[in-house]
Amino acid sequence: MRNFDIFGHLKNVCVIKNGEVIFEYTRENEKGTLLFPIGCIFKSFLSVLAGIAIYEGKIGSIDDCVIDYISHEKIADMNWYRLKIKHALSKTTGITWPRPQEPLPINMREVMELKFESEPGVSFQYKPDPQIIVYLLEEIYGLGITELFHAKVISNFVNKDYKWDKDDIQGMEVSPFMLNELGQLMLNKGEINRKRLFSEEYYNQSICEYSCGGIPECTPYGLGWWIGKNLEIPYFFASGFGGQYLTIIPRKKMIIRIISDTDRPHPENKSIIEKALQL
Repeated sequence: MRNFDIFGHLKNVCVIKNGEVIFEYTRENEKGTLLFPIGCIFKSFLSVLAGIAIYEGKIGSIDDCVIDYISHEKIADMNWYRLKIKHALSKTTGITWPRPQEPLPINMREVMELKFESEPGVSFQYKPDPQIIVYLLEEIYGLGITELFHAKVISNFVNKDYKWDKDDIQGMEVSPFMLNELGQLMLNKGEINRKRLFSEEYYNQSICEYSCGGIPECTPYGLGWWIGKNLEIPYFFASGFGGQYLTIIPRKKMIIRIISDTDRPHPENKSIIEKALQL
């Protein structure tokens, strides 16, 4: 695990094994930087929040229908009666979302006006399905998603440095140490700092393959987590545009954190995970 300076786009790399940092690299101009953008890694935090809601009894299970928890009147598509929470978390809703240049629905009422291109649970598409979880959690808790995140997740972390604006939900910025704690929470199957946030059952559900996945990672997908395997060693990971990765390897009790420039995709960052798996 040397010479990472040849990857000029890398900002920060850290490998933790058995709770100890065994490798760390920080680009010179990033030393002292407190917060880093993590892109779609925020979806893995949403998965944690869903697990917390189930553990606290706010949601029965991932097999419950979304509309059981949402105030609604007119239903635009009968598939809403088939749409389960696990479909929203696993990006298999089948909903026809607005195109990238078009605005997203601003609330659940507008989401429920959307039509379906396929039956829920049939196919994976990298679309804004987790937005449904945002509105669902806000409805059942009566709190905005960023307030809920702070109350239910960050309050249990030692590292509390982050920036997250609901109006720019994909613009989450966090400290590297907060990603470490998210990784530790998953390694501990739902426990952090001697407190259980979600059940071991939900942990197992989260890293189960619900589809074969697709772009951008082209690996199977669970509930807010991508599923991988290398050298016959299974692992799972969160990813964000630009090659942001938080990878958890349970068998090795290892967490790999990679933060890099967001100028373009950086699939070459996966080679770091491959090298770390050999440690």
